[in-house]
Amino acid sequence: MELVEINKEEFNNLAKNFTCKNFFQTSNMGESLYERGKKVYYLGLKENNIMQAITMIYEGNTFLGKKEFICLKGFLCDYNNHEVVKEFSMKLLDFVTLHGGFKLTIDPYINEVERDIDGKIVENGNNNYEVIKFLKDIGYNKSKIDIQVKYNFCLDLKNKTEEEIFKNFKQNTRNLINRALRDGVEIINLKYEELPIFKQITEDTSKRRGFLDKSLEYYQSMYKVFQDKVVFKLARLNINKHLEYLNNLKKDYEEKIAKISGINKKKDNYEFELENVKKKIEKVQSLPSENGYLNLAVAMFMLYGDETIYLFSGSNDLYNEYGGAYLIQWDIIKYGIENNYRRHNFFGILNYNNPNSKDYGVYLFKKGFNGYVEELIGEYYICTNSLISKIYKLKNKLR
Repeated sequence: MELVEINKEEFNNLAKNFTCKNFFQTSNMGESLYERGKKVYYLGLKENNIMQAITMIYEGNTFLGKKEFICLKGFLCDYNNHEVVKEFSMKLLDFVTLHGGFKLTIDPYINEVERDIDGKIVENGNNNYEVIKFLKDIGYNKSKIDIQVKYNFCLDLKNKTEEEIFKNFKQNTRNLINRALRDGVEIINLKYEELPIFKQITEDTSKRRGFLDKSLEYYQSMYKVFQDKVVFKLARLNINKHLEYLNNLKKDYEEKIAKISGINKKKDNYEFELENVKKKIEKVQSLPSENGYLNLAVAMFMLYGDETIYLFSGSNDLYNEYGGAYLIQWDIIKYGIENNYRRHNFFGILNYNNPNSKDYGVYLFKKGFNGYVEELIGEYYICTNSLISKIYKLKNKLR
């Protein structure tokens, strides 16, 4: 087996053949990293003219003048083929040493153990404990902190209809989607020049909820390099449509009230509902809108391989009642069904098993779509046989 450099087109074509393929391991992501100042390489392990494993690897942070090399979501190979995993790891480590590195980090896009919607381990489910054991046997160390997402929430779409999927959503999720459609909420795809709208909403959300947002340059870079493999969606309330619905509802109650004479409990109920509708009309008429629309929520999705992936989002909490965030998800799920994607990946769920965590609400939002928790094996690193590596390991041990 020999380690070879490959071009971007060959890399992308080969990547499609691996079951652990993911958008992180594409030349598109490599281009995005390059635009952000990273040095990127495309490497493969060839045996008798057959490529057994490939990776897009880039130079990350430095420690005492030496560089860390990172394989985002691990290299692509059959992780059950121990000979290939070991050979590729050792040759990559040689490559890292040759290029002034001291550490190789991977976080393979493979499950650790199968879990259900509540995150409980499925009895007799699939697992990759043997892969984890072997990685440790050949010198990999488990990172104390997983920089990349370890727990995802996913929804299977394969061989299912829209009706089947929607029927399985939690009642509250169905109600919010139906209400959004009724109220005149629309979903549009943002153009490149409209990305500042996306950034404004995600930035406001990040400040309010206390998490770090990506830069506008990051979103622009992803838009340019992934092209039709990425979509930025905006949920917006059509003010005129919503007022039309409310005015029709108002008229309906007025007609019902006019048909009832004297004192009547049903008439009292109608009058109560009519006052509520009038208040809603007043509220909608006072909403801040631009060209007749009120922006509610945004979300960024990757469309790669056999899954749609929900990456980043933001919403205006003042208008959550309109269900924009829910309708965006339903919109991309329908796209996945129509275009034969295997699943929709809602992506990361931090602290999903801790109801007291500030992130627990994110898990509950995704759980409403009735999928399952996916646990990846996490991040592992292996160091070169150098003084810098020994100092790094000692530092971590002392920490």
